[in-house]
Amino acid sequence: MSLLYIPFRAIVSIETASIFFSAVAQALSASDVCVAAGQDWSRAVSAALEQLYTYTRARPPSRTLIDPLAAFADAFSASPSDLRTAVKKAAEAAEATRDIEARVGRSAYVEIGLLKRERVPDPGAWGVKVLLEAVAADDTA
Repeated sequence: MSLLYIPFRAIVSIETASIFFSAVAQALSASDVCVAAGQDWSRAVSAALEQLYTYTRARPPSRTLIDPLAAFADAFSASPSDLRTAVKKAAEAAEATRDIEARVGRSAYVEIGLLKRERVPDPGAWGVKVLLEAVAADDTA
């Protein structure tokens, strides 16, 4: 298991992320398999995203952690054996939050001119990116 360092400011939306990852665990627990394969993980991730959508009105593109989570879920559902591509799509979505106008989430409360000028990615989206990259890196260990 690799040591994971995430800057404090990247864990802005821990409650939302915890809903998602708890829902992944619940979906896996509800399945009849003892060892989850890529297809099982893919279904659990998609189910978790749907459950998360019941708690938030954020939908991509929203400049929230929903952006990389949705990109990851879509890519992983399309190809459950290709974790790296799904993580790459999530990273691209997190990077893209630099140029998205915030409509919901905590970034919606920050002055829009500052966000555009500084091109800062959404902290929650960035935290998801870092977490998924760590999972993918650990997958090869």
